[in-house]
Amino acid sequence: MTKYSIDGILFDLGSTLLEYETIPWSVLDVNCVNAGYEFLKKDGYKLPPIDHFWARYVEIWGRYRERSAESLEEWRIIDAVKDLLGSFEIKNNGPLPDRFFEAYYTPVSRQLSIFADAPSVLKSLKSRGKRIGLVSNTYFPEEYHIGELQRFGLLSFFDFTIFSVSFGYRKPHSAIYKKALDLLETEPARTLFVGDRYLEDCEGPAGAGMHTIIKYRAGREYPDPMKPGQIVVESLTKLLDYIAD
Repeated sequence: MTKYSIDGILFDLGSTLLEYETIPWSVLDVNCVNAGYEFLKKDGYKLPPIDHFWARYVEIWGRYRERSAESLEEWRIIDAVKDLLGSFEIKNNGPLPDRFFEAYYTPVSRQLSIFADAPSVLKSLKSRGKRIGLVSNTYFPEEYHIGELQRFGLLSFFDFTIFSVSFGYRKPHSAIYKKALDLLETEPARTLFVGDRYLEDCEGPAGAGMHTIIKYRAGREYPDPMKPGQIVVESLTKLLDYIAD
């Protein structure tokens, strides 16, 4: 069995340590928009029918996502919220965009769960003297994810966290891996990256010289076959088998 001699390990967040997709994103997306729409209605704002509101949401979110996919510059959902509100001539400054997002995000927060073995695996890595970092793509405000890590008791295990929404670029941009390695203070060849997505958590880190392990998630698109020697695990606990003491 392959055993990696490493000094540090970098984790992805979603579908690696926490599961944001306990229900399909397509369903969750609708729930989020409905929650934001109902928040605005209760606050007395004049709104079009929900299908018109949804269509505008899809248009604006799609525009931001497309630009981000092309440039790898991360977009901020609060900017998209401001555009959405402004398109219906709703005052989009002050606290309203943040209050809308709080309502919008509530369905995500309610169904969020932790992988049961995440705390024990992180604790084991810490006990072995490994430095641990987190590198996550997200267009949601960073403070929400920090709060989630605190809620599930994971934040204290990390020497640092990098969220693309604050960093400015998203995986697989090379700058985000360079920053992570600088903060981790380890050589790429003695660093392991663990995540569930092939491009962002395998190809990108490997291109920066790191070892990679894929935490398999059903429904993800993976190469068939995988590149020779690529390790795939179905649980975080299994990850420990591949790390030398």
